[in-house]
Amino acid sequence: MDVQALLDFTHRETVRVPYPAYRYLREHHPVYWCPHFKAWFLTRYRDVFAAQGDARRFSSNRMQQLVDAQVPAQKRAQLATFVKLASDWMYSQDGEPHKASRHLLGRAFTPRAIESLRQTIQDITDEELSGLERQTDLMANLFNRVPALILARLYGIAREDALKLRRWTDDILIFLVGSLDPDYGPAQALKGVEEMYGYFADVIEQRRKQPQDDLVSRVLEASQGSASSNEKVLAQIVFILVAGYTTSADQLCIGLLHLLEHPQQHRALVADLSLVKPAIEEMLRFDSAGSFSHRVLNEDVEIDGVTMKKGDLVYLMRAAANRDPAKFENPDRFDIHRTHNDHLAFGRGEHFCMGTALFRLEAEVVFTSLFKRFPDLQLIADRPAIWRTNNLQFRGLKSLPIDLGQGALQ
Repeated sequence: MDVQALLDFTHRETVRVPYPAYRYLREHHPVYWCPHFKAWFLTRYRDVFAAQGDARRFSSNRMQQLVDAQVPAQKRAQLATFVKLASDWMYSQDGEPHKASRHLLGRAFTPRAIESLRQTIQDITDEELSGLERQTDLMANLFNRVPALILARLYGIAREDALKLRRWTDDILIFLVGSLDPDYGPAQALKGVEEMYGYFADVIEQRRKQPQDDLVSRVLEASQGSASSNEKVLAQIVFILVAGYTTSADQLCIGLLHLLEHPQQHRALVADLSLVKPAIEEMLRFDSAGSFSHRVLNEDVEIDGVTMKKGDLVYLMRAAANRDPAKFENPDRFDIHRTHNDHLAFGRGEHFCMGTALFRLEAEVVFTSLFKRFPDLQLIADRPAIWRTNNLQFRGLKSLPIDLGQGALQ
């Protein structure tokens, strides 16, 4: 084995299939300094789990360090606005600021509020499924659209505006931890974040004048009587889109691909749709669209005799942890019947993803509806799925060609 080649995280094949590299690191260097990312990689379940719950030592206030790790010193000033804006996002905060931001969004993400969206999600899904041709790219024609249209309804914005969101969120996320694509660099990230802020600043102003039954109005109501400024409200509204749209679309698509690559599992699910919830959890464990998160150390931390220094970047490699045989039996096997699936796809501790319930509901409705309508859908042999390989953290497919089968003729 050429270890140097295996651990080359700039190589597109490694980005496409990173799990052999993660396995090697778990077994040989569970605390690994990655020179390309200028960050430590933690790859064992127990270490990632512990770090996610240790907000005192592992700080989430890391935007400046992320930029510094990939942008030359002479160009960092150009991204000062990006760092300032992104540092106000909930996932970039610690302590009281983080609690205040979660409070702003809390009413919009209660279990009751999420469950109230079920019929909306069902209606959107049914409409999108009805418009599909027999042979279609489900990434472009379903998975990219449904989360955007759900967010549009949640935010009270126009359908045509919602479909712009993917460009903005891609511009930001693909840059965030090192883009391998010149079309997604610092300039695009800054432009994307500025355009999003401009758009939603206008939405906030409209809701202040005329509240509606939507997330923006509820967040504005929650901000009344608190110390939350207009800028803080805007930051969290933008953050939910950045955090939730791209990863939701990508996770749905990745999950379906793995299911169809395991025909026996696919047949079992179609035969018994009560398996859809455990199937979604296995999709999240087996290949998460958000492969890792990052922290900055508030103090020196030693693990297994390796000392990581105060101020260092640390990547919590959830995708590696979710394949750790110390936690999961046969971890490289995709198994929708898996029980005790205590994966880390949504994080843990103070920064547990607020959108977890929304994604699970969205995935439940989409997959149940898809398999009811198209029970014999399948991959197209001569048109393989194409992976996006420009970013290690955010996994996704460029396209997923599918033959929907006889259900498409109904």
